[in-house]
Amino acid sequence: MHKEAIQTDLPAIGLPFSWGVKFGDLVFVAGQGPLGVDGKVIEGDVRFQTRKTLENFRKVVEAAGSSLDHVLSTTVYLKDLEDFRGMNEVYSESFAAEPRPARATVRADLLLGMKVEIQGIAYIPQGERLQSPRRMRTSMAKKKKSKKAAKKKAYYAGRKEKKAKK
Repeated sequence: MHKEAIQTDLPAIGLPFSWGVKFGDLVFVAGQGPLGVDGKVIEGDVRFQTRKTLENFRKVVEAAGSSLDHVLSTTVYLKDLEDFRGMNEVYSESFAAEPRPARATVRADLLLGMKVEIQGIAYIPQGERLQSPRRMRTSMAKKKKSKKAAKKKAYYAGRKEKKAKK
């Protein structure tokens, strides 16, 4: 198994990390903040910044082939714990279905003037997993071989049946 960086339309901000990393059926989402398409923090109250942060978080999870419904765990970083109630109201809208992700919330000195940052882990359900092109070629080759084997088996079974009737 190898790890794979998740490609999204989020802006490159020149720091040495990936927005998300896929490893097997897990997606590890880097700390997301209220960044706009220009890579700058969008100003606003904690509710507005939390909404934008969760939108960016969702983009990474979906680019990996998962969804917010499959998030297992999050860590929420708040610049000011007095903002907990506002953040929690918006967070609850995004994670309304039970079971909700496990979560820790901590106070932190955040970069770039952000009021909130959220990181997390999600899983990719088996039925929805995106296969790599190499894996797809391998599975297609196996299907062709198994179809060929089934035809061959049916052919010889029919020949045995004809011989038995004679």
